[in-house]
Amino acid sequence: MMRHWGLDFIRCVECKHYPLQFIVLEQEEQDVDTTGLEFPVCKNYCAFLGKPIIKGEKYPCEKCLRIGIKTGVLYCPNCGRWYPIKNGIVYLLPDKRRKPESDIRFLEAYKDRLPEKIVYEGKPFSLSKR
Repeated sequence: MMRHWGLDFIRCVECKHYPLQFIVLEQEEQDVDTTGLEFPVCKNYCAFLGKPIIKGEKYPCEKCLRIGIKTGVLYCPNCGRWYPIKNGIVYLLPDKRRKPESDIRFLEAYKDRLPEKIVYEGKPFSLSKR
């Protein structure tokens, strides 16, 4: 299942921008054993709080690690690309490997819960580019 800590190292496939913006649509709290983990878990960017990691600060890692993201989007503010998260899996694929019909169905299903910049202007597919 996708987790916030994944954004500590995920970059846009096309332009390599970091960090990506995380839009969570469905999540579930899970029982996760955090015994023995070094905190903060993320070394550069805390997607749970949406800010860079600063040495010496405390972070809500134990709470964050319990959240599994079922549905959402990773969005690149640099190039406007979006990557869907379906059933806990992020589909981080280059444009040429994406399936337009699948991406359009996803946008149709969640258009009322996603920012307009993704729904109508997102790359490589949007509802205005059909």
